[in-house]
Amino acid sequence: AGFAAPAAAVEGLSANAGIVSDYYFRGGNLGDAGAYAGVDYEIGGFYIGTWAIDDGAGGQDGLEYDIYLGYGQESGDFSWSVGFTDYQYTYTSAFENELNFGLGLSGFALDVAVGNADNGEDGDAADDADYLFAALSWSGDVFGSTLGYKSTDESAEYNEVAGLAVSGTAESDYTYLEVSAGGEIATMDVGVTLGRVIDSSFDGDDTGSSDYYMFLDVSKSFDL
Repeated sequence: AGFAAPAAAVEGLSANAGIVSDYYFRGGNLGDAGAYAGVDYEIGGFYIGTWAIDDGAGGQDGLEYDIYLGYGQESGDFSWSVGFTDYQYTYTSAFENELNFGLGLSGFALDVAVGNADNGEDGDAADDADYLFAALSWSGDVFGSTLGYKSTDESAEYNEVAGLAVSGTAESDYTYLEVSAGGEIATMDVGVTLGRVIDSSFDGDDTGSSDYYMFLDVSKSFDL
């Protein structure tokens, strides 16, 4: 999995760059501290962009890079969007792609992704997986929160995330909760997030909750 940056807030070409103290996405840790950067272009509601991070996932040395496109509109406090995201990696033949759907109203947002992960030919990792992700979030001027859920059906001999051996097809799912706070400090966007996987299961067995995690994100966005 990876991170798909949103479309630019205004029409035209824009860029962003930053660093995270730990790379978390959708409640999962995908790497240690890393720098990232992205470029977006939007016109008439259509958007296209790319985003990359030096994630070092699993001790690997390389980049994750995402390419995404879509269309969205806003009317007052209501917004909606549809899109597509492709996740690629320089250190593995694995990749993911997904369809994205979003709704927003008065600070609340519902995001849904339907995707497929192909884990390439990396030994005993899952060969193929279909997944569904959904998250309900709220964001204010300073504080925000997200409740997310992901369900995955895997055709595999080994599940890397759960660390459990299986044969045939297995289903895993988890729910996570994050709360965050952020603002602008010396022209930089600074945010801190506290999260926890509050429930998870693998192949029908309850695997419980995780420890709390926290990460810092410092970034800067600008028009080109």
